[in-house]
Amino acid sequence: MPLTVSPATAADIPALSDIYMLAFQDPIMLACFPRTPSIRRWWDSHNTEAFMGDPSARFIKVSDGDKIIAYAKWIVPAGPDERPTASRSSSNSSDPNALPAWPDDASKGLCDSFFGELVKKRKEVMGERPHYYLETLATLPEHRDRGVASLLIRWGLDRADSDGLEAYVEASVVSAPIYEHFGWRTSSEVVTMEGPYTELCMRRYPQPLRDRNGAGA
Repeated sequence: MPLTVSPATAADIPALSDIYMLAFQDPIMLACFPRTPSIRRWWDSHNTEAFMGDPSARFIKVSDGDKIIAYAKWIVPAGPDERPTASRSSSNSSDPNALPAWPDDASKGLCDSFFGELVKKRKEVMGERPHYYLETLATLPEHRDRGVASLLIRWGLDRADSDGLEAYVEASVVSAPIYEHFGWRTSSEVVTMEGPYTELCMRRYPQPLRDRNGAGA
């Protein structure tokens, strides 16, 4: 059965949270968000808040039949009457660079340090220029290497290229090659947990619209 790409709905939020928890098993995410029931509930609430309250957020899913197997959260440039967002902020805050209120079971100090530095680096690299921001891309582990990530990446890059805008993403060293394949290049990095984890801050300039049948990943 062919994979399909479509906008997620509010009813999909629990499935997206499940995918996030299963996909991100690297040391920094496990340290920030131990896998507890309260943190799982917080992700549902956090994603729902972004889905309902952030006009720049686009949740895009990939389905295999009736099963959602991956999703991306793209932040698109704000319209003329919309407040710019750093996207990791609470939609209830007037400060687009504010971080959310972390759940009780989270490592709040590490979350503030790590995500705060990511917000700072994005601001340093992109400034005030409008751009597309791939905040989250998560695939169920058993469905990797099927071209799923490429479908979700292309969704945003086709729009960025059509608008003549840059795109930004943060990536682990392990996942960076797929983003490099699509034209992103490292502009900065965030090193945390005393060095064992590095997050790359990657910028991509607009390119001519690509062949939609290009190589998958």
